Amino acid sequence: MKIDPYKHKERYLAWKEEAMKGISCVSKANFEIIMRFLTDMEVGANIAKGSTKGARSYIRLNTLRGKLCFFAKKFNGGKHGLLCQGT
Repeated sequence: MKIDPYKHKERYLAWKEEAMKGISCVSKANFEIIMRFLTDMEVGANIAKGSTKGARSYIRLNTLRGKLCFFAKKFNGGKHGLLCQGT
């Protein structure tokens, strides 16, 4: 049994449930791409040839969602993406 003192699993699952309603300042198309990518990473699909096969950890999933949402917000509609706060 793995110990998760920083509650990465709970934080990711809570975000995912909240994100199903939509992510602020991210277009519908980008939202669908982000969610499809994260779902693939959860089960370990579309992993690079040289990478270890299998599902990604919740630490990695939290990191990926943060980066993806940041870039989607930054490039969504030019200057308006810069005004969006939070993840």
